[in-house]
Amino acid sequence: MAQKALVVGASGMLTEVARWLAKQGYEVTVVGRNRGKLEEVRDGSSHPESFTLLALDYHQSDYLREAMEQLVAKQGHIQLVVSWIHQTAPEVLPTIGEVLSRPQKEWNLYHVCGSRAWRNPPVVPEGIGCTYHRIILGFVCGEKESRWLTNGEIAQGVIQAIQAAEPQFIVGSVEPWERRPSY
Repeated sequence: MAQKALVVGASGMLTEVARWLAKQGYEVTVVGRNRGKLEEVRDGSSHPESFTLLALDYHQSDYLREAMEQLVAKQGHIQLVVSWIHQTAPEVLPTIGEVLSRPQKEWNLYHVCGSRAWRNPPVVPEGIGCTYHRIILGFVCGEKESRWLTNGEIAQGVIQAIQAAEPQFIVGSVEPWERRPSY
């Protein structure tokens, strides 16, 4: 039986991560607000049959909880979650964790965070019953200027983080902090 992965925020910088997971044999559920963008993630994959699309606004915790419960009831235990969640939705990880931890089975959470997590790490939600991995997205320092990572660099870094399975993984650079690009 194939392992299962959930990718939250998959229609942007995590698109290639979701596609890579499908290549690795995972059944991948992608979550995002825009069904058309989720279809592009699936349709651009060499394994589109491995995808389940879950179009929803994860800011709505009750709807998210219900969708996660239905997903687990239909597909079974999810072993791997890769999540890029906006700070405006602090209940997402606890909600997903509550549902995925009910069967008391192990799962891994790869929490993708912006560069600010280097200085102010997010609090790991209590009681979510997983092995937590923080991925911090840094920047690229050039001789004269610094820049943010591209979506391709982010995807490659997240894939490397999943392969390394370390508690914390930095993609790009976070020091020297004063070289961090402005928004």
